[in-house]
Amino acid sequence: MIVKSADRLREVSQQIFEAVGCPEDIALRVSTALVDANLVGHDSHGVIRIPQYVNAVREGHVVADARPILIRETAVTGLVDGRWAFGQLSAYYATEVAIAKAKASGISMVGIVRCNHIGRLGEYATMASDAGVAAIVTTGGFGGRGVSAAPFGGAKPVLGTNPIAVGLPAGVEPDVLVDFATTAVAAGKIEVARAKKIPLPPGSIVDREGRPTTDPEDYYKGGMLLPFGGHKGYSLSVVVEFLGRILTGADAFAEGNRGGPVYGHSGALVIAMDPGVFVNPEQYAAAADETLRRLKSVPPAPGSPGVMIPGEPESRSRSERIANGIPLAEDTWAAIINTARQIGVTIE
Repeated sequence: MIVKSADRLREVSQQIFEAVGCPEDIALRVSTALVDANLVGHDSHGVIRIPQYVNAVREGHVVADARPILIRETAVTGLVDGRWAFGQLSAYYATEVAIAKAKASGISMVGIVRCNHIGRLGEYATMASDAGVAAIVTTGGFGGRGVSAAPFGGAKPVLGTNPIAVGLPAGVEPDVLVDFATTAVAAGKIEVARAKKIPLPPGSIVDREGRPTTDPEDYYKGGMLLPFGGHKGYSLSVVVEFLGRILTGADAFAEGNRGGPVYGHSGALVIAMDPGVFVNPEQYAAAADETLRRLKSVPPAPGSPGVMIPGEPESRSRSERIANGIPLAEDTWAAIINTARQIGVTIE
C-alpha cells in the first residue's frame, strides 16, 4: 500500500487527461471528481478509474473535448445531451440546471442522455444539499453493455449496478447523504479488492456457473453481481433502471453512436426539490436537525461504535485522508503510471 496526497493525485490525473485531449477545465473537473471519491472513501470511483477512462477515450467511447448541452426544457424539466463527454462533466452540468430550476419553481427533474459513467453519484447529491436543495440522483444501464448484475432468482446478468444517491440538507447539523449501488457490491469495489488481492464479502457475486464465490477473479471470468437484500435490492434496481434509462429515453438517443459507453451508463436523472416548498425553510431546518440529533442520541448497541448519520462515514474519511493522505494499492498506482507512460506522460 502506498499513500499519496489529494493534490498530487489531482495533478497526476489532470496531466493524463490533458494528454488524451481534454481541455484544461474538463481535465480538472474529471480529476477533481475522481480524487474526491478517494477522499470520501469510495475508492472504487476514484483514481483507479484512470486507466479505464483513458482506454475509453482511445477507443472512441468517450469524447475527451465534448461538452454537454441542454436540448429540451420547461420551467421544471430539462434534458441534457451528454454528447458522450466525460460523465462527470455532464452530471455536474445537469445538477446545476436541476438546482436552479428547483430554487425557481420548487421542484425539477433533469435527465441526461448519451451519458458516460458519471462516477460517484453522491457528489451530485451533495452539490444539491450544499446549495440547500434536496436531490435524488439515479443512473440506468444501457442495453447489452455494462450489464453485470443478475436479477433476483436469475442466472444471467441483465442489469447494471444501478446506483442511487439522495442528498438532504439539514439546518446546523451535517447534511444527509445516501449513496449506494443496488448490487451487494459495486463493480468498482471488485476492482479495488482485486488490486489489493483480498476476497469479497460473501453474497456479493457468483461465478459464471451461478455458484457463490468470494474471489474477485471469478467476476472477470464471466461472474455476476448479486442484488443487495435479495428481492428488495433487485426491486430498487428495476426502479432505478426505469428512472435513469427508460424515463429519459436514453436508448433512443444512444442508437447509432460509437457503440455505447463501455464503462458506464447512457441515462441518468436528477430530481431536485426545494425543502421549503411545503413548510417555511426555518421549520424544515428545525425538524431536520431535531431528527438527526434524536438519531445520534441513541446509545450504541453492544460492540457498536454508535449511531452514524448517512453521510457521516464519508465526512470522517475526508477529514482523515486530507490530513494523512489517500492510500492506494500498489497495483493501482502501477497501472496509473503505466497508462501515463503509454500516452507519453512521465510521472515522477
